[in-house]
Amino acid sequence: MTELILHTHAFAATYSKPFHDNPWKRVVVSGNQCDGEWNTRIERFTAKQSFTEPSGALIEDIGALLAKELSLGWGQLLVQTPEHDLIILQTRKDNGVQSTTLKRSPSRKNWDNITAARTKRHMLDAHDDVALLRVLDLAGADGTILSAMADKFRQVNHLCAQWMPQLRSLAAEQPGRSLSIVDAGCGKAYMSLALMYLLRREGITAELHGVDSNPHVIEHCRNAASQLELASTTFSCGPIGSLSQPTACDVVIALHACDTATDDALALALRLQASLMIIAPCCHHYVQQQLRSDRVPEAARPLLDDGITKERLGDLLTDSIRRDVLRAHGFDAHLEEFIALEHTQKNVLLRATRIKRNKRDQLRWADRVRATCEAWGIQPRICEMVELPTHDV
Repeated sequence: MTELILHTHAFAATYSKPFHDNPWKRVVVSGNQCDGEWNTRIERFTAKQSFTEPSGALIEDIGALLAKELSLGWGQLLVQTPEHDLIILQTRKDNGVQSTTLKRSPSRKNWDNITAARTKRHMLDAHDDVALLRVLDLAGADGTILSAMADKFRQVNHLCAQWMPQLRSLAAEQPGRSLSIVDAGCGKAYMSLALMYLLRREGITAELHGVDSNPHVIEHCRNAASQLELASTTFSCGPIGSLSQPTACDVVIALHACDTATDDALALALRLQASLMIIAPCCHHYVQQQLRSDRVPEAARPLLDDGITKERLGDLLTDSIRRDVLRAHGFDAHLEEFIALEHTQKNVLLRATRIKRNKRDQLRWADRVRATCEAWGIQPRICEMVELPTHDV
């Protein structure tokens, strides 16, 4: 490793696959040579945060620095240089750590400002995309993000960055056909209109169908789509289940559809055979009202003593069952936080992607849904709307 570094002017070393006693998930050490010494930048990552440790002075023995970091317990180190890549794989054995070293052709092309402070890039830029942000009421007439809408701007930016790669993949899988997106309980359709804008910018054709029971927001969405000149965009007023088109779709979005409106969106997505679901639930009164001390497991009864714990228990049960219902219908489904609590209290996202799940696995998840409902004495709305797979008699 030292020999490789000595014959180059820049490098980027990425440590990953930490051993169990390593507190970090990933570490990136970057360096560029200046008059025989090295200017470095060290970035350390946990599951949710990153910490930057710029060097206060130039370093002479960069090989010793990299070796010391590797000794802290990493399964893999990728050292990239303009000339070569070096991959070091480590495994722990009873007699110590065993290493394997591989040399590859260079994989990184851009070496400009490798140790410079990095500016976080957003999908939507307050300067370049000001026309969209004004139409969505996120920015004022001067193009500045409105202080009251700063959290909404962050949410939209974060979700666009998270989901655009999958939309690109879906589009690549079906050349010549437009992506079909449904926004169920669309409200002002911040997310879906932003996605349509970004897809058009990348030359990907798409159709958007939004539905909401509030006629005022539907009129707002229609005006916004018209101002942005987004073709193949329709909005209809009515319950989520009333949407008559399309007959099938690729993506269903439902952001903060209240209480059982989220279940309506999930049922619609299953009916339309969606490939991808982006669901952010909001309010869970339906299950919360069913929780009774004589129905729940005895050990859990203290959770019903206070309104706040009963409310959160209802939230967890509802979304966990929704997730497992989707798994029982052939989806890879997970619950995750999509943005920090400081930006919204409703920060849980149900992410689901259609996969090839065998019948045995689907039945296993269906059985778990039934067992969960029976154990807690509840019947979520989604279980009333969607049939679960059953064992053949």
